[in-house]
Amino acid sequence: MRWSLVLVSLLICLQTQASQLVIRVDNQQAAVFSDNDIATQFSPTSFSTHLPWYPDKNKFTGFKVTDLLRHLKINDALSVSFVALNDYAASSQIADIVKYEPIIAYQMNDKNMKIRNKGPYWLVFNLDRNPEINNAAFHSQMVWQIDEILVHRKANAK
Repeated sequence: MRWSLVLVSLLICLQTQASQLVIRVDNQQAAVFSDNDIATQFSPTSFSTHLPWYPDKNKFTGFKVTDLLRHLKINDALSVSFVALNDYAASSQIADIVKYEPIIAYQMNDKNMKIRNKGPYWLVFNLDRNPEINNAAFHSQMVWQIDEILVHRKANAK
């Protein structure tokens, strides 16, 4: 019985740890958002789109990267990098973020995304609405299993 409790506690701790999202901006202290923080501080945005990793269209729900920047009071970003649990990283230029409005998805088809299903967070562009970005350059920016986001500001920014 005791070992069962230890195992359950460990699994809960690992799940809690995995669903935190760390945001770093320059040399400032990192901001850490829990699932609850994200649910209460950001308006959900949903869309359905085809992605090259799935044969069918899927519905994604998350929050816009532009909403995150607005929440952090950042209006001088140059680019944003998304880092996965396995340290894969890709950057998106702010012009593309503003123009194409990608979301940091936490649900797919109305279910919270787990690590084994590209979660807990996945940067998703709406390829059906923007077919001109349905290419390898944008596919490589759609980082899944995100656990850290780095905001890069313009050189003259404070």
